[in-house]
Amino acid sequence: MSRMEIALKRQPGQHLRPDDFELRNSALDHALDKGQVRLRVHWLSIDPYQRGLLDQVPMFGRRVMVGDMMAGRGIGEVIESRSERFVPGDWVIGETGWATEAIVPDSALVPAAGASEFLSHHLGVLGVPGLTAFLGLHALGDVGEGDVLLVSSAAGAVGSTVVQLAKARGVKVIGLTSGAAKTSFLREQLKVDGVIDRLQGPPLPQALREAAPDGFSCFFDNVGEQMLVDGLGALRPRGRALLCGYIAGYEVGAPVVPAETLRLIMRQRLEVRGFLVHDHASRFGEARSALEDLLRSGQLQAVQTVVQGLERAPAALCDLLAGRASGKVVVRVLGSG
Repeated sequence: MSRMEIALKRQPGQHLRPDDFELRNSALDHALDKGQVRLRVHWLSIDPYQRGLLDQVPMFGRRVMVGDMMAGRGIGEVIESRSERFVPGDWVIGETGWATEAIVPDSALVPAAGASEFLSHHLGVLGVPGLTAFLGLHALGDVGEGDVLLVSSAAGAVGSTVVQLAKARGVKVIGLTSGAAKTSFLREQLKVDGVIDRLQGPPLPQALREAAPDGFSCFFDNVGEQMLVDGLGALRPRGRALLCGYIAGYEVGAPVVPAETLRLIMRQRLEVRGFLVHDHASRFGEARSALEDLLRSGQLQAVQTVVQGLERAPAALCDLLAGRASGKVVVRVLGSG
């Protein structure tokens, strides 16, 4: 038995390229050990952190070396099982890697429960990005009417959920994004109160002052680096910020946060908090249930970019890092799932 998989062909340079990877055929013919299942992978999650897995010292997870299959989460159907938890026909979520099939221990899998039309959303609005948005807003504090919230990467997987949840609470939301299509989507589909396209108009500090002359009360940052610096500078005294993502820092050669920003935090008495969603795993069930209710009722849109074919996964990751994709990026590996 064999599978198709994507492996790292060479160590990336300053910017990741699709041809840093290769599609290859790999044997997958050994018998299952007790507690393992064999999956046919249907969906792959494309996430910014995957770029960091290619660094010498990854921020999260195990480093992917040249010649290794690319790591990543996926949704698959169980086709063979020596597990007491899963039987053939079950749908599960776990670390499958970029491949058409995977052998995974059942301890590393969770069920992909719910209606079939929501399957891919378990990697997005019902998965880690949605949980990050839901629980991150809670961690940011009592965000509600009277607040003016700045959201970076507002058309991304986490940001697009944050802006919808915040709007439902009566918050005034200003979204940061790049490009006319994303700007239009945020304004027309998600009804964001204001949108700043960082590729157009005045420098970002000026654009932030014009969008919120009295400053922002809170900032949900998914980007880091210079956008974080500018966003913190736009907060009111005693404003609060959640540092949730670092997409600007995954590509080599990004600038660093200047010392002046630390003085700003002290001078303005800002509350700045780092946030990793897995620290809040005890609340995942509650958060996922609330998100699914909102999705079913139509109060929450699942913003998703679907890429067809395993061979296009490298380009999908490059597009995500370059800001060319909207919402949650997923790869449809095989037929409908």
